Amino acid sequence: MSDDCEVMGVYSHSTKYEYKVGERGSRYRNGTFWFVRRRSDDIYEVRPLNANHVPSGVTRLISRDDFLKQYTPELSYYQDNTLPCLDALQKKVRLGRRYFNLGQLDRAEQEFCSAVLMQEDSADAHMGLSEVYAEQQEFTKLRTVLDKLLNIDEVFREEQRHRFNEFGINLRKQGRFDDAIRFYAKALEVNDEDENLHFNIARAFHGRGRCEECRTHLARALALNPAMPEARSFLRALEAEQADADELARRTREGMAAQGERAALERNRQRASGDGAASGGKKDYVLSLK
Repeated sequence: MSDDCEVMGVYSHSTKYEYKVGERGSRYRNGTFWFVRRRSDDIYEVRPLNANHVPSGVTRLISRDDFLKQYTPELSYYQDNTLPCLDALQKKVRLGRRYFNLGQLDRAEQEFCSAVLMQEDSADAHMGLSEVYAEQQEFTKLRTVLDKLLNIDEVFREEQRHRFNEFGINLRKQGRFDDAIRFYAKALEVNDEDENLHFNIARAFHGRGRCEECRTHLARALALNPAMPEARSFLRALEAEQADADELARRTREGMAAQGERAALERNRQRASGDGAASGGKKDYVLSLK
C-alpha cells in the first residue's frame, strides 16, 4: 500500500441508502463491499473486494461527499475477513521473493501463482512471476505475464516509480528490448514528465538498434532535466558511435571503389593478354603450315 494514501478499511456501498454523518451502525448491509483509501481530503479511492475478500478490479475515485453519502463502514468484515486475507497474500509474495533469491525457482513460481489465485491483478505477484519466467527462459509465459502487467494500473502508480523502473531495467539487461520498450511506453502514458523513464526507454531503443527513437527520448530527458549527466554522456557516446559508423561506411565505400577500379584494370589486362595470345597462336600455326 502507498504511504501517500490512508487506508480507511472496508465499506459497503448502496445508492438506496444515504449514510448520514453521525449515525451509528449500518442500516444497509446487503450492498457490495469496497476497499477504501483516502488520497486527499476531498478524494477517496474505492476498489471492489473479490471472493477472497481482497481488493481486486478497477479502482474508482470519488468525492468526499459521495463517499459520505453512499458508503457505510464495515469494521467487523474488515477485521474478520479482509485483514487476514491481505496478510496471507503478502506472506505468499514474500515467500515467493525469498525462494527466488535462493534460486528455488519452482517454489517461487508456486507461491507467486498462489498469490495470483487470491488476487488476480496483484502487481507484486505478477512482477515476481515475470522474473521467474525470465530466469527460466520461459519466454511465452513471460510475455503472457507482461501482457497482464501492462493492464494493471497499480503497477504504474507514481509511488511505484522506482519499482517499475527497476523492472524495466531488468528486462533490458536480459535482452528483452521489445518488452522493455512496451513496459516503459506504458509508464510514459501515465507520466510523460519523468526524465528517468525517457532515459531508460532510450537505452532499450539503443539495444534494439533503433537509434533515432533513442535520440528522441534522450533529447526529451535532457529537456526535462538539462543537468542529467547520464543522458548527456549517453548522447555523446551515441554521437561518437554514429561518427565511427559514418567513417567506416566512408572507408568501405572508398575501398569498394578502389577494389572496383583494380578489378576493372585486371580485366583489361587479362583481355589485352588474351588477345595477344590468340594472335600469336594463329601466326605460329600459319608458319607451321609453311
